[in-house]
Amino acid sequence: MAIKGSFKEISLPDVLQLLSVGHKTGCLKVTDGKNFGSIFFNDGKICYSSLLNRPDRLGDRLLSRGLITNSQLEEALKHQQTDPDGRRLGGILIHLGLLTKQDLESDVSRQIADAIFYLLRWEEGDFFFEPDTLPTEETITVSLDVLNLLLEEARRIDEWKNLEAKLPGAQIILERLILEGAQQVEMELNEEERQVIQLIDGRRTMEEVMEASSLGEFLTSKVVYGLLRAGLVKRGNERARTAAGTGSGAVDEHRNLGIAFYKTQMYEEAYREYRRIVEIKPDEADARFYLGLIHFRKAEHAEAATEFLEAIAIEPKKACSYNNLGLALEAMGEYDDATRQYKKALEMDPENLTPKLNLAHLACRKKEWGSVRDQLQLLEQQGTKTLLGSFLLGLAAYRSSQWDQAIEHWQKCSQNGRTNPASENNIAALWQARGQVEEAERHYQAALKVSPENRTLLQNLSELYYRNSLWDQAVEVLSRVAGMGLADVQQLYKLGNLCLKQGQKDNAVKWWKKALELDPSNQMIRRNLDLAEKR
Repeated sequence: MAIKGSFKEISLPDVLQLLSVGHKTGCLKVTDGKNFGSIFFNDGKICYSSLLNRPDRLGDRLLSRGLITNSQLEEALKHQQTDPDGRRLGGILIHLGLLTKQDLESDVSRQIADAIFYLLRWEEGDFFFEPDTLPTEETITVSLDVLNLLLEEARRIDEWKNLEAKLPGAQIILERLILEGAQQVEMELNEEERQVIQLIDGRRTMEEVMEASSLGEFLTSKVVYGLLRAGLVKRGNERARTAAGTGSGAVDEHRNLGIAFYKTQMYEEAYREYRRIVEIKPDEADARFYLGLIHFRKAEHAEAATEFLEAIAIEPKKACSYNNLGLALEAMGEYDDATRQYKKALEMDPENLTPKLNLAHLACRKKEWGSVRDQLQLLEQQGTKTLLGSFLLGLAAYRSSQWDQAIEHWQKCSQNGRTNPASENNIAALWQARGQVEEAERHYQAALKVSPENRTLLQNLSELYYRNSLWDQAVEVLSRVAGMGLADVQQLYKLGNLCLKQGQKDNAVKWWKKALELDPSNQMIRRNLDLAEKR
């Protein structure tokens, strides 16, 4: 499952820690709008990284470090041009005995670390994690620990003005996170870091840690910043809160991790953290609520409903729990019970828009179009207009055969330069039903610009071309669908027919064979193949 988000929601160090803790394998892609970087993970360890706009040549690096000479580099480059195995420069240098494998891996590790340190300075940007993606086989990879890299990055800060704004306040209590024994051994803490971390006991404030340290204010602050950055230490709250005992601190720790995992769509890891909270404190309503959300995201609707009921039993006045219970029940087909929960949410919070829209959406499911129209028009009269409301009003108008009104409502969903693919698809379908091919095509194409791999849009557009004898366009769209692996048996069969109609026998056979792989018992496709092979 891909993970994506913004650094405004979760910082890059937190993302790196989550992927490390989750033992993830894949490629984390990050961009600040101008630059683009990739960080590859293998079982939670960083194995490679690169920067698109910061080329870094191996030969230049080795020369600058004095590991090879100019003449040795030239010799290796000449050898590389005629190398029968097509080895890269690093492999050639090792083969010629000009460089040891250890020196090469050390250089690659340094280059990877430097790239990551550059990325860690970004305060804004977006990230996308693509699981199970690794560098090419020719790439020299290493195995770097995330927490050690974060510690090293923090050690590089050298100005008080850059450090001061990033530190906890003087009266904030610092808490040390408990690490497993193996992880403690793995951490490459230096002597200064070991001294400071011993002073952090969950009772001392930032100010008290500074006073107790013999390293001086700047160096102690720098070490604390590094420990915070690496996730070995966290900010606490009021002294009274930590006095409640280790159970409270453990709950906070699991909650913080759970929220971070949930925001990055790492649902299994988030579920584990919230289950641990419930084991420590069974009456923790928020933990029950998030467990319900996680089950809902995984389409486990009965389990979600159970957790939302538990949350309501603990805190019966929270509207969001009733609303989400309604969503779970609606997904299970329990429409009457879902309606009661949405109405209960409104009793708790009469101004809450979400359950009002959910009631209107539920009325759509029940095909109560008059009720949909009445509920949403009342909201609009109260000055509340939403994209979902306009979309549902369009559906209600369409079901009442008021096509012009339906188009008017759906057009409201694509305003201010933003195209709504679902509403554009519906508008296109209406124009198609009216025989307005060019208008229908225009709206389908507008939707595809926003959602280019939307199977429904592609299918509808191909059907528009097919029914209006626009064979070339139909072949183009169906070939696109098939190329993305989204075509079903009928689409592949139809594509084969169109190719044959255009005299492309080989392509026709290719698509029919693919269709037959999906439906081996389809006699019509088999007959077409037999006839084509006899020609």
